[in-house]
Amino acid sequence: MNYGQVLNELETLVNETFGLWEHNRVGFQWRHYTWNHTMRVRAMSMELGRREGGDVKLLEVAGTLHDITKRYDGVILTDDNGKRILDNNGFWLNETLSPAGKNIVTELYDKHNLRGKVHHESGAVITENILAMYDFEAAFVEAATSVVLAHLKPTNLTAEDFKLLYGNIENQILYDADTMDPNVGYTGFFRNIHIHAYFALQRGNFNLEEYVRNLPRWINSKQEFVDKLLTESSREVAQARQDRNQHLFAQMVGELDDMEINRKYGLLGIIEYFVSETEDPHFLNQLEYLQTKWLPERQKWVDEETTTSARERAQAAIDRVSNFLNLLEKEGRGEI
Repeated sequence: MNYGQVLNELETLVNETFGLWEHNRVGFQWRHYTWNHTMRVRAMSMELGRREGGDVKLLEVAGTLHDITKRYDGVILTDDNGKRILDNNGFWLNETLSPAGKNIVTELYDKHNLRGKVHHESGAVITENILAMYDFEAAFVEAATSVVLAHLKPTNLTAEDFKLLYGNIENQILYDADTMDPNVGYTGFFRNIHIHAYFALQRGNFNLEEYVRNLPRWINSKQEFVDKLLTESSREVAQARQDRNQHLFAQMVGELDDMEINRKYGLLGIIEYFVSETEDPHFLNQLEYLQTKWLPERQKWVDEETTTSARERAQAAIDRVSNFLNLLEKEGRGEI
């Protein structure tokens, strides 16, 4: 078996599957987010696997497939009182969205009557069936299926059940990476701004200063996620990301004292760029634009500032943005 070719085929299948739905946004997800999140989670899982002595190849395959049925998730179901409906394992239940197109994944989904299943469970069934089409050993297929199933954690696990579900380090790692990516660090901030800005604009307007000053509420709410991660390496990485976000907030709130310069050159300008592109943001495309167009353009503008003070403040703002983008890229690659 040519592993590189198989991995490429799996990536193509996942990306193709995500594109079968015509809708863009549902809740906190949008079309490009699911693919970008999948690739970041895979990269982080592989890095954590190297740190924890896990099977990196297993994590690469399971990470690629873990959200393969995520696009079936529609709006969260609520009862007559507006309270979210949970299943017996404490998972939110979603309306099931049918795709506009078909492929082997949708055929398997229908064949195994997966409608209404939470996506980690349906995804595990799809993973098992897809990998069985290749020359993977049966034990590898079983392990990958288990890893995908474990990427969401039931709230009511007994000690015995926890050992069964998370006895293998790879199961713990994918759960940790999947939890970390949308919640802590600059990747979490990217998601937060695009969620917050989208809904703010739907209501009428986005208030930049209000958003910045309220960031600590969001950052602090994520500490619980950090503390409950399953591996030591994950907790170390996540805490570093939390600390990074606290520092980012300190920089942003400081920029509010010099709004004119920092909306043009600084982190406040980065926020406003994100806010201008909220419909279907693509993480990698937006990062590339900021690095190759936005930042170099503003570097040229610095010399046009008419006072030494303005040039110095503008350059300091650009330096903050450059550091932010470098760290965001590293997080996206799963390095930190």
